[in-house]
Amino acid sequence: MVGLIALMSMEVKNSILLVDFTNQLRAEGRSLDEAIQEAGEIRFVPILLTSLTAIGGLTPIAIEENPLYSPLAYVLIGGLISSTLLSRIVTPVLYKLLAPRVV
Repeated sequence: MVGLIALMSMEVKNSILLVDFTNQLRAEGRSLDEAIQEAGEIRFVPILLTSLTAIGGLTPIAIEENPLYSPLAYVLIGGLISSTLLSRIVTPVLYKLLAPRVV
């Protein structure tokens, strides 16, 4: 359960950082599309490295074939992969659809 909460909090943090950086770029005067594209490009590597680090830490647990911990590690690795891919697609699309006014 703790692992699932950590997974959710990491992806929520990544999405919040992406949205916040997009808001900063828009406040600097960039258009909506430019800000979304630039924020996605700049934040891509940190988001990817954070996920890869967590996956790398879970890999030994998944490999050891412990009947208690290995299934949890598999689920967390799958969740990290899918949520990273989805956050790279869903967050920018939702931001474009529901973009707040930035002053």
